[in-house]
Amino acid sequence: MTELAQAIIVGVGILGPAIGVALIFSKGLEGIARNPEASGKITGPMFVGAGMVEALGLFALVWFFLI
Repeated sequence: MTELAQAIIVGVGILGPAIGVALIFSKGLEGIARNPEASGKITGPMFVGAGMVEALGLFALVWFFLI
């Protein structure tokens, strides 16, 4: 039963952040393509948001090893 729980944790815990990071970067690049002058205002928060989302993936790995 613990193997099933670990598989679910890793599957959902990594898939969610992967989709989130992809959406963050796609929308950020779309915004830069529409308004290249605002690239300085977009890239900083884009990388901070991606880092926060990636932290959720790391939390999933921590839970994987705790179970």
